Amino acid sequence: EHDKTLKNIATYENILGSRTAMAKVIIKELDAFKKEYAKERKTVIDNVEAAVVEEKKIEEMDVVFLMDRFGYGRTVDVPTYERNKEAADAENKWIVNCINTGKLCVFTNTGKMHQIKVLDLPYGKFRDKGQPIDNVSNYDSTQEMVVYMCDELQLRYAKLLFATKQGMIKKVKGNEFQVAKRTIAATKLQEDDELIRVQVITDDQHVVLQTKDGYFLRFSAQEVAEKKKAAVGVRGIKLRKNDELEQIYLFYEGTEHKISYGDRELTLNRLKVAKRDGTGTKARS
Repeated sequence: EHDKTLKNIATYENILGSRTAMAKVIIKELDAFKKEYAKERKTVIDNVEAAVVEEKKIEEMDVVFLMDRFGYGRTVDVPTYERNKEAADAENKWIVNCINTGKLCVFTNTGKMHQIKVLDLPYGKFRDKGQPIDNVSNYDSTQEMVVYMCDELQLRYAKLLFATKQGMIKKVKGNEFQVAKRTIAATKLQEDDELIRVQVITDDQHVVLQTKDGYFLRFSAQEVAEKKKAAVGVRGIKLRKNDELEQIYLFYEGTEHKISYGDRELTLNRLKVAKRDGTGTKARS
């Protein structure tokens, strides 16, 4: 046994020390595997350029996006929404008509716009559980808040009104937000400012700005300067110390628009038409 062990040691050292000896051992073992397991090839090796796999085409259809106050979103078909409209409107914070193959645009108070592919959202029955939109986009519910949501196609020919807490306003052509990126800067904000409202606007409307201290300023939408999305905008109302812009209302001339303010009802179309960048009128609460 000792002599046999010494002989094996010599053989192993020869294999480890010589590439030629090692190659002979490998070839011998491969020949043994081939003899035991070799079978005729059952596949064909072809020098093709690329394999083309045609995906099943998704049928395009109108759907309704529903998102509750906890940030859970889902889509349902239009007939399902119509049958449950009363409950859907009461239970959901955001309701957007869209196309299942399209994208949703989510504007937040931090001045960002996130995009969500509608197909990434759960689709099904009205009472099915939704999914947090954090999971299907770059939106972070712990750091930002949704101020506006819309279907991307809605932006093609629209203009959007932007308003910030510090009273800065502007309107931007919607096609500036038809981009491929999942997240972009939708507007530029000054220090300690935040976006409070984004809304579709037309030039034949009237704008009413409401501050936290109850000052109201009404002026024509034509006075809102059109800017690029990277611009800050212009001042909409002169704010008093420690006051801030709280709400914006849009309505058409000749239509009655009432809101509840404090303990009474306020008719906005009865407010005096002024100029942008005024101080506004104090309303009695």
